[in-house]
Amino acid sequence: MWYGVFLWALVSSLSFHVPAALLALFTLRHHKYGAAIAGVYRAAGKKMIPFEALILGVGQTFCVVVVSFLRILATL
Repeated sequence: MWYGVFLWALVSSLSFHVPAALLALFTLRHHKYGAAIAGVYRAAGKKMIPFEALILGVGQTFCVVVVSFLRILATL
């Protein structure tokens, strides 16, 4: 029984997240804040290496997880 539940959860998760990821990848180029960050990096003459982008993304995800677990927003 658990195998069927796992497969349905996997299929439903993939059917939602794959189109969302593709949409995010295709629309990222036209995002106004993405262009602002790219402009700052270009004006500073600095290139963003993939590892730096990975670190920034992991840090952002970590902050979201911490805020969601601590429920800081619910106390404001």
